[in-house]
Amino acid sequence: MSMSGVKRPALVTLIGVILYIQAFLAAVAAIVGLAFNDRLDDMTVNGVEITRNSVIWTSIIEGIMAIILFLVAAGLMRGSAGYRMVVAIVEGIRIISAFGLMLFHHGGAYVEGGIVSIAISLFVLWALYNEKADAFFERSV
Repeated sequence: MSMSGVKRPALVTLIGVILYIQAFLAAVAAIVGLAFNDRLDDMTVNGVEITRNSVIWTSIIEGIMAIILFLVAAGLMRGSAGYRMVVAIVEGIRIISAFGLMLFHHGGAYVEGGIVSIAISLFVLWALYNEKADAFFERSV
């Protein structure tokens, strides 16, 4: 329920849960990348150079994304219309970063992970901007 007593639509709750899951997975990726980068030797996989420095920076970016996703999910679950816009921006960033990784790393998990990430982000955007969600966020202001 929002502060005005309007019940939160199930899709908005689902999106909040998905955002919490995305935040958790981004945090796990950041922690694993930072914890195990010292065991990594610079290498080339499928023509892509992987260095300790690139793993560290990727982990830092994932950590930042985890924090942002968690904060946004919490605001969305409270029914904040402003956080709905923040969700759109965050999901847009996720789409762009996933697409960028797919462009630069043409094989393996980058492509498959990118497709899944983009699909989830597009679903989140659709769910938060459908008719029922619009009514909920307009009444929650």
